[in-house]
Amino acid sequence: MAGSGAFRRERREVLRTRLLDAARDITTESGWSSLTMSAVAGRAGISRQHLYNEIGTKAELGSALVGRETDGFVAVMCEQMRAHPADAVAGVVAAVRDVLEYGARNALLTSILTVDEGVGESLLPLVTARPDVVRDRAATALLREISALHPALAGVADLPRLVDGVVRLVVSHATSPGDSTEPAVAQAGWLLRGFLGGAAGPGGTGVSPG
Repeated sequence: MAGSGAFRRERREVLRTRLLDAARDITTESGWSSLTMSAVAGRAGISRQHLYNEIGTKAELGSALVGRETDGFVAVMCEQMRAHPADAVAGVVAAVRDVLEYGARNALLTSILTVDEGVGESLLPLVTARPDVVRDRAATALLREISALHPALAGVADLPRLVDGVVRLVVSHATSPGDSTEPAVAQAGWLLRGFLGGAAGPGGTGVSPG
């Protein structure tokens, strides 16, 4: 029985991935405002009612889509932090630089910022004005990653506030097309050094506050 339950969960995860992939493809092709639930269901090869049963409304689909994309951005940042295990400052600075470059190439974010610009129905408010969808989700994951990589920092009282500040910085710059990444990178280094000081480990990042 336990095996059959795991199989059903796996099938639902596969279906959910297919549905979100379909929604992402349609959004990057023609914009969120042009997406219909019928189009998503058709591209995924299921009925519209099945889509509603699995995901819910279009608004809930949007939240799920942006949430999954956020996880991808977080994964990019975590990869860079793991590449600098001896220096939290260097790791986060590298993570901010890499994730902003990743964001500039991200097809879904580009669509959100350009195709639906000025249109009443857009995913942008989910990115900028719904902290539960992007900011809180990313901050929770990054805080967990930093604490695991640098146990000595886990007890720093201001660490959650610091991580939230870094996430806000990334979201602000990622949603400002054309802005240079370097001011955000420099600011991230300044934030980390200011909050953590010597607790971040030996060595500097070579990045000035700008």
